[in-house]
Amino acid sequence: MTGAVLRYTDVSLTDGQSSRWDGGMTTPMALAVAQRLAATQPAAVEVASLATLQQSVARGEDPWQRIELLGERCPGVPLRAALSLLTDHGKRDCDVISTAVATLWMRELAQRGVSELVLIDPLLDIERMAPVLKVAKSLGLTTIGALPYAQESTLGNEELRGKASTLAGAGADRVMLRDEAGLLTADRLATLLPVLRRSLGKTPLDLHLRCQTALAPMVALEAVRLGIDGLDTAFAPVANGASVPALGTLLNSLRLLKQGTSASSQLLHAVGEVDRLLSEMADCHGFEPALSWAFDLAPFAHELPGEIAAQMTRRLAEAGLAHRLHAFANECARVRNEVGAPPMLAPFAQPIAEQALLHLQGVNRYAEIRPGVRRALQQVYGATSGSVDPGLLRRVGALPKAPELSLAKLHAAYFDASDAALVISQTCGVAPEAMPVGASSEALRYVGMTPAEVLLAGLTARAAPYAQLGVHGPGVSIQLQGTEG
Repeated sequence: MTGAVLRYTDVSLTDGQSSRWDGGMTTPMALAVAQRLAATQPAAVEVASLATLQQSVARGEDPWQRIELLGERCPGVPLRAALSLLTDHGKRDCDVISTAVATLWMRELAQRGVSELVLIDPLLDIERMAPVLKVAKSLGLTTIGALPYAQESTLGNEELRGKASTLAGAGADRVMLRDEAGLLTADRLATLLPVLRRSLGKTPLDLHLRCQTALAPMVALEAVRLGIDGLDTAFAPVANGASVPALGTLLNSLRLLKQGTSASSQLLHAVGEVDRLLSEMADCHGFEPALSWAFDLAPFAHELPGEIAAQMTRRLAEAGLAHRLHAFANECARVRNEVGAPPMLAPFAQPIAEQALLHLQGVNRYAEIRPGVRRALQQVYGATSGSVDPGLLRRVGALPKAPELSLAKLHAAYFDASDAALVISQTCGVAPEAMPVGASSEALRYVGMTPAEVLLAGLTARAAPYAQLGVHGPGVSIQLQGTEG
């Protein structure tokens, strides 16, 4: 916040809506909330990530237009983007984003007003990250090197200390400890944070927490007490649960504890206005309410990142297996170890979770192997920390390492494609010509539904199993015919 020592970066438009609304925030929705979001004076607003690029393309929206227009509605507020070097779409030859493609990606972001970049490589391959960090700095971007936190790191602080130091040495302006599975405890942070700070020297340290164990709000308060430099938050309707801590709750808690710079009543009111607007959107579009999750030990076994933890929780419930959450968590851990113990982040976490669910549903173990599990076994993303099960590796077969894609080869293959389209092709696994075109101003105007429209949408979604479904009352009469049977 302006005038505060601690930097709050808002991730409502990226990780928040991905976790709580399953990526359902359209560009008109994002634009409708952006100006009020900017009025809360965050240190930065994250406007793009690999996931939001893929979500926009899947909806037929131009993701570059989304970034540009968000920048226009957040004047004076720095824009941040997250760039992931490993993709999950499975298209051969672009499982790993090359330095050449990353350069195009960063140029497109910078041209659209992005000034901060979170660089993520789940395997923390410094040889891959260092040249990208160098190019980012040459483009004038403030670089934030992501340091993934995993449960096995509780064996000691030295591994994380060394990795943090290496990131800073490779050119990262800031280092971000990212606890995507919500595994950090306040006690653990109290021993880890001082070690990381001493290792980083003058390089600032940021923190990204998820709330699926319900511990993150408390850990965030401890981080502020210990002097963390930056913290990712979201607004309440897209916070908590599988998402990051809620900004309003955190500010009120800090005010109560008299920690950090006290939030003004004007700021708290502005935060409340954004919360209200997002709550109305959630009601209109049938998104789940942002309820906190109860503490559970399952995430310490499955270690799934927020978005995937939320997806799999829903799928277990839909399959009538919610009561077997801990069996699922243990099977995730078993599958993970058998495929080389990769970090439980994209692109590894989703296929491992899907493989575990297949086994839980009664399919013989590895009778069917998910494509992403095959790629993990074949180490197409790079070497992992554990040993691959030799029997599984024999089944899928070895795969030669793909050469890094150069710009010359990329332009030769798609000679008439723009750089923006080439980036979308590589990151989203689609043909360059499949990149959506920008929408008109009218199409981008958000129009909330009336209560009657909300009722009709809800009834329509539930009508299929019924012969007839209707509601009648003062001023309203709705009669729907079911489609099943």
